[in-house]
Amino acid sequence: MAKTITIAIGTVFQDAGDATRALEIAQAISEHAPQGVHAKIVFLSRGSRFEKRAEEMGFEVFKADPPMSGVGLHQDLKMKPGELVGEPQIAYELLKGEIAAYNAIKPDVILHGFWPFGSIARRMMAGKPVPGICFIPLPIHENLLSVLPDAPEDVKAIAWLPRGARKFLINHVPGFVRRRLPLLRHRNISLAAQKLGWKGRPLSNIFDMLEADLTLVNDLPDFYVGTAFPETFRFTGPIFSLPTSRDVVDERIQEVFAPELAAPKVFCTLGSSGTQDQLLEVVKVFTAGAGLKWNAVILSPSSVCPLDEARRALGGREGVHLTDRFVPARLVNAMADVVICHGGQGTLQTAICSGTPLVGLATQSEQQINLDHIAMYGGGIRVPRRHWRCETIRESVDGILMDRRYKENSMKLKGLMERNNGKEKSALAVWEFLRNRGTI
Repeated sequence: MAKTITIAIGTVFQDAGDATRALEIAQAISEHAPQGVHAKIVFLSRGSRFEKRAEEMGFEVFKADPPMSGVGLHQDLKMKPGELVGEPQIAYELLKGEIAAYNAIKPDVILHGFWPFGSIARRMMAGKPVPGICFIPLPIHENLLSVLPDAPEDVKAIAWLPRGARKFLINHVPGFVRRRLPLLRHRNISLAAQKLGWKGRPLSNIFDMLEADLTLVNDLPDFYVGTAFPETFRFTGPIFSLPTSRDVVDERIQEVFAPELAAPKVFCTLGSSGTQDQLLEVVKVFTAGAGLKWNAVILSPSSVCPLDEARRALGGREGVHLTDRFVPARLVNAMADVVICHGGQGTLQTAICSGTPLVGLATQSEQQINLDHIAMYGGGIRVPRRHWRCETIRESVDGILMDRRYKENSMKLKGLMERNNGKEKSALAVWEFLRNRGTI
């Protein structure tokens, strides 16, 4: 009879990037389970369109408190700079519900993404703390601050300086000051833990809140050559969702992106990370100048910008398809010449694995690092938030179309990704961890 190992997975399950990484890792964990071992995988959810997908893949879904809309993380968490959760009461209810869920599930190990509640809750459970594994798109550790490609945009005091000066200043800020940057504090989560009886060392910043026994970094190791991180950090490589036989490109997209058309093709996917104003600036790209010569497919999620608003901004322009429906991103990326996107790891990796250069907007610090890595390799351009206007976006897209080196460098990045099977490496690392602890 097979031995059952119960694995609880806590994520921002409303977020496509975190949810997709979690589902892909869970699938690989099941596929690579040692002989005689069965993985019982349980996802925590408070409302998400990914619940059905998890169940279809054979996983359980535990409805944790408090219930939420599941429409998007910004709406549910009331996010704001320096606060993953914008209101103290929401943070309190989330942590309370996370602890209760793990006490009910009684897992052998807890996996969590960029979800501090998973890490904190496992250390606050009744009895002995449960082992924890964190999977994240960046090495969220204080050493990361020493290898930032640029100063975070949220540090507005130095944002106006040249890039070299910004980088010099951020790299020479004393360590004890860096760890106390408001951008890293997430005080609402820390206060929630204190209110619920936290007895560990103070949760001073996001590094403390994401602490795990093993951290799987789902990013290209090539971006971190020569850097120093603890042995508990494993660079496993990118994880993103691959197309399935059920994925079909809409006929309208096929018309706009038909290979025989001479017009350059631009795919815009800001997702739920963007705002209505930011998305409308993209729409305006195609209403003047060089943008009139380009065809485009633009995703306009209802939670960000109603289709009617986007259509009004577009006017009667032909050759541009606006949609709020699901799009098989990797297939559409491969049809495009340039992608306009946010800097979420899953979105970037999907673009790069298609060999498509990009123009990116960082809506938070993590996304800025992701985009800066791509830009350093010459595979794209990051437009700062303060410059995110249709004229600047149009100029960036035109620059990529006119310089073939962007495409060449994107193809090199694609090659790096193909040599790193992050999904399999992550799963094998999980089983190795459990084996070394004597769990299996």
